Amino acid sequence: MPPELVRSILVYVTSDVDNALGENVLKLPLLLALSEAFPMARIAWVPGTSGAFYLQAQLAPLVGGRIGEFITDLGIPTDPRAALFASHPILHRHFDLIVDTQRYFGRTLFLRRIPHGRFVSGTWRYLLSNARPPRPLPVRPPRLVDKLLGLAAAAAGQPIAVPNPIPLPQPWRAGAAALLPAGPRYVGLSPGAGNQGTGKCWPLNAFAAVARAQVERGRVPVFLLGPEEREWHDGLREAVPQALFPEQRNAAAAPGGIGGPCLVPALGERLAAAVANCSGTGHLLAAGGAPMVSLYGPTRPEKYAPFARALICLKAQDYGSGRIDAIPLDAVLAAVERQVAIGPAGGMPLSAQGETDALIGADFGR
Repeated sequence: MPPELVRSILVYVTSDVDNALGENVLKLPLLLALSEAFPMARIAWVPGTSGAFYLQAQLAPLVGGRIGEFITDLGIPTDPRAALFASHPILHRHFDLIVDTQRYFGRTLFLRRIPHGRFVSGTWRYLLSNARPPRPLPVRPPRLVDKLLGLAAAAAGQPIAVPNPIPLPQPWRAGAAALLPAGPRYVGLSPGAGNQGTGKCWPLNAFAAVARAQVERGRVPVFLLGPEEREWHDGLREAVPQALFPEQRNAAAAPGGIGGPCLVPALGERLAAAVANCSGTGHLLAAGGAPMVSLYGPTRPEKYAPFARALICLKAQDYGSGRIDAIPLDAVLAAVERQVAIGPAGGMPLSAQGETDALIGADFGR
């Protein structure tokens, strides 16, 4: 089907609770790819039936109006027999293209029942799909973002280049420039994670040690602290007096103004490197083009690695343990030096920024 004839697209994510912030950030490249391949299409997005609905709310500035409709009442059972007989008003609508991002067979069967022109789904190795990712793209890539971009490529019939940094709203970029003005070399540090009880956080004192090492090298450490990490501010400020806390400064200067999670990728665009746990903030920094050092304990970078311009993943398992605190400080410091040599995305000419649609380099550990 020619792209200009695709006027309506249904993207099904899940019928469950809206995913974590990071998983929503990982879906932005899919949205950008579909918008690029099918510029005339109106996109309907099914994020789930409850939860935060990040792309509709907190991350809406990054969506940039590319989603025309959110469908939040489509609860599809996973059981194939129940899915075959389930009803919903959507069965009376027609979509030129349906993109199924999940792999429960029952839900795929239900989505196949919706009137459509083309159906793309990776379930059972694209068994029910009208198209597969074109060669040389793999059918089952391990990394989630590659799986999603493979679905877009199957729909379009060719791979689709997605820029990194992703398109950022100008007000947020201007706000980030005011918080991190040109001149110093900034290194971002994100010590938190959405759920701190899952063992995903590298020790806070180790992040402070990385920050002090950057000061010794003439750089400015920048701590990114989310709402659940505000209590760390005073201790980190005392441990590293030279560090900046742009989110806290921004909130104090302009309460209720430009801020929230969409400020993070704009700040990431100005960082020479960033260190983060497997977290939503880490994914946002990567989407903003920061050369990333990503730290992993219980989660797997092979699946959850961010959409990054340049990426080094350090896994606890490579150091003899499943606990993230097994990752040594020296390894993180060495990785930061490698990424600082690449430099910030914001320092690139605009003509070059559009060319960074693939990783400069990705190191997923041993």
